[in-house]
Amino acid sequence: MKSKIIDAQIYSAQVTSKTIWLFISLKDVNNIEGWGEASLQGKESEVYKIKNDIFKIILNQNYTSPYDLKNKLPFSNIIEACISSGLMQCLWDIQGQFENKSISNIFETKRSTIDIYANFNRVTIDRSLAGVSENAKKVALQNFDFVKFAPFDEVNPKMKTKEMLSAMRMGLDRITRIKEVLGSETKIMIDCHWRFNYEASIELLRECKKFNLYWLECPIPEDIENINSIRKLRSISNNFGIKLAGLEKKILKEGFSKFLNAETYDVMMPDIKYAGGPDEMIEIEKLFLKNNVEFSPHNPSGPISHLQTLHVCASVTNNVLMEHQFEETSHFQKLLTNSAPMIVNGKSSINTKVFGLGNSINKNVLKDVS
Repeated sequence: MKSKIIDAQIYSAQVTSKTIWLFISLKDVNNIEGWGEASLQGKESEVYKIKNDIFKIILNQNYTSPYDLKNKLPFSNIIEACISSGLMQCLWDIQGQFENKSISNIFETKRSTIDIYANFNRVTIDRSLAGVSENAKKVALQNFDFVKFAPFDEVNPKMKTKEMLSAMRMGLDRITRIKEVLGSETKIMIDCHWRFNYEASIELLRECKKFNLYWLECPIPEDIENINSIRKLRSISNNFGIKLAGLEKKILKEGFSKFLNAETYDVMMPDIKYAGGPDEMIEIEKLFLKNNVEFSPHNPSGPISHLQTLHVCASVTNNVLMEHQFEETSHFQKLLTNSAPMIVNGKSSINTKVFGLGNSINKNVLKDVS
């Protein structure tokens, strides 16, 4: 393939009062348009601030493979990585359309059905026990085997340990209610959003033993200086029969290496929007395989990220568990020119006979939420 990118655009979609999705499109000299997603909650203005500087790096550059342009892109921080990862998604979409192959087929499709778990945190606007119960029932009706929630709204990372332990009681009550609704067969994952310190996390794990959780996610900040603490928490967590999960915002393979070497997590959760795009996600999964770590893509985002991640999951060696933000907004389907694959009983099919991503953003609909 010999090509050149001649146009780059970014589009914003305000889909809820709190959620904004950012989509990137690239067009090449053959008039092929590719799509990527660069959503980064709360940092949209920072993305817009530097987007043109990064777009200039690849515009009007001759290339034969997306790898040619990837080597020029910056990944030194989460803002740069978000834009560069979005561009890589676009480039692989274009590559697939040019080759008449799906993105998954470029990397060799290994499966056409992906296991999905429901994250029903954002759809739960009412954070009372009744509100949590109501949305847990909606999830139950759709027969997901795996479900995730972030219950610890009242815990603040700036609190002292005793304050954290007091504040987490409501979160524990929410988990109790979820268990009551979903029963013992559904596997529950709990996201802590880095709200706890090490000492409070130990007590949290003790409290969570009775829930028989599938995993506990991101209890403490994932700074390099916390690596040993995370490793110790993994050991404690495993002793209670709980997996420890994290690392949703790491960049490229290098962002995971020290955490892998220290054996910090049972499950690591790269996000296609930050990790470097489809090709890098597949390389990261290979690295996880060598280290006996589960690969479970973080994906609480819009439809382009969802579709790109489906193609990745279809291409990796082992069957994986992929995240989906459950019923956050109807715009998830409305914004696409073609419907996204339906999730049925916690599984999503993927059409591997499409070219590239096999979908795009409907710009006419986009105007209504921009």
